[in-house]
Amino acid sequence: MLPEIDLTDSASLPEGGLKSFPTPNDGPQVLLTRQQGRVHAFAAHCPHYGAPLEKGRVVGGKLICPWHHACFKLESGHLCEPPALDDLPAFAVREADGRIWVQLPDSPPASTEKPAATPTAEVGGTPPAALAQAPVDARTLVIIGGGAAGQYAAQTLRREGFKGRLVMVSADEAAPYDRTKLSKAYLAGKAKPAALPLRQPEFYQQQRIELLTNTQATGLDLKKQEIHFENHPPLRYDQLLLALGGTPNTLPKLPGHDLPGVHTLRTQADADAILEATKEAKQVVVIGSSFIGMEAASSLVSETRQVTVVAQEKVPFERVLGPEIGQMFRQLHEEKSVRFETEAEVTALLGEGGHVSGVQLKSGKILPAEAVVLGVGVRPATGFLKDVFDLGKDGSVPVDAQLRAAENVYAAGDIARFPLAPGGAPTRIEHWRLAQQHGHTAARNMLGRQEAFTAAPFFWTQQFGKSLRYAGHAEQWDEIIYHGVVAQQNFLAFYVQAGRIVAVAGMGRDTAMLYITELLGRNAMPNPASISPETDWATLDENAE
Repeated sequence: MLPEIDLTDSASLPEGGLKSFPTPNDGPQVLLTRQQGRVHAFAAHCPHYGAPLEKGRVVGGKLICPWHHACFKLESGHLCEPPALDDLPAFAVREADGRIWVQLPDSPPASTEKPAATPTAEVGGTPPAALAQAPVDARTLVIIGGGAAGQYAAQTLRREGFKGRLVMVSADEAAPYDRTKLSKAYLAGKAKPAALPLRQPEFYQQQRIELLTNTQATGLDLKKQEIHFENHPPLRYDQLLLALGGTPNTLPKLPGHDLPGVHTLRTQADADAILEATKEAKQVVVIGSSFIGMEAASSLVSETRQVTVVAQEKVPFERVLGPEIGQMFRQLHEEKSVRFETEAEVTALLGEGGHVSGVQLKSGKILPAEAVVLGVGVRPATGFLKDVFDLGKDGSVPVDAQLRAAENVYAAGDIARFPLAPGGAPTRIEHWRLAQQHGHTAARNMLGRQEAFTAAPFFWTQQFGKSLRYAGHAEQWDEIIYHGVVAQQNFLAFYVQAGRIVAVAGMGRDTAMLYITELLGRNAMPNPASISPETDWATLDENAE
């Protein structure tokens, strides 16, 4: 029998309440919530980045993280939506004589910023020992790509009970890691290399996931069901997931594009090279005002280092978020001493002593630069598939609603052009969380589930400690409706197309964004004319269930 703690009085937890309580002797906090009269007890922080879950919400039987919208089943704490990788630890709880009592193990699982390599036996999956002892499935499932989609698919396959051979192949030299940190905390020196891996090596061993790193795919034979590699024997697959990710765009026609000191940012090795190149640098130029470019600028600028962003647009993110939000981000950066050269065109990268020394603009202006970071987007890493699939102009792989690209072949993440619900328009989206969701759906369909992908896209960006969250998808819009003040970084922006709200961006409105994301996922957003700054999004969500 586990020790039982008298945590609090019943009156302190009203119906619908979500509150954290301390435990004796500086023990871990426990999160309590009362839903339909029943009390549930969990660890108090999200297993993803440690967000305080008491600031989240319970919606449709799910506890949702306020920061990045990881979801956990209320009945069990089991993970149901990324970006978290593990279940939320749940504890036995009872209510008696006006008190709430919780059973805690001596060393309860803790939520930390770095996901643990906890065997899936402890998070609702198949125990490692059972995997080892169970009759071996004769099938071989192969995943090409060690990013968000590939890693999440691998753990989903084991969690769903697949006991056959599982091989994950990555062109990256490192095991799967959290790429979202590279342009933010890692480049800013606030996250160390040890904080990057999504799982520790023991996880792959325990789950019998054969992990091949630094291995480049070069060909695919659909008839033979074989995938070919540069320096590795071919692999025959029964089911294949292509989760190849993207390749950073460069400027190959630009004089000086290959000078030492010119960097892209996609991998940990890229980030390490930028950190080394800028260690003593006083002048850094970022070409491109993409999310990667702007996050890199916010991470690299300092009291001793000037950062200049060169952009073709007048304001950052104008085509994605609109000019008003773009202007707010530009002002935020300028207040932190980032400089801008907007509506500008780079004509050459200049070198001195065999190293980049400046960026020349069409206007004739030369920006001194000891390092240059390219933030000019990515393209799908699908070059070797051009004779296999009818790739899109951007190199994307077309898939159906189940993410199927061909018989026994699925595609997920940055490379997949999929039917975006609810309208089904073929769409390619480069979001970390969506790639994980793709990996989950593709993995289940590799096991015969036949599930359509219908989730609403969701992403976040963080610059100078300010976070913007965005749900849905709008490549174009008829109007943007604003609630709040964009310049004060406290607003909701509703993107309206053909009389429907198709996407929403928000800052300082985390709770509203949580409900809005759920409504978008259920295709239950209200008519644009019916919303106002006083709209109760929680009530709307409850009525839509």
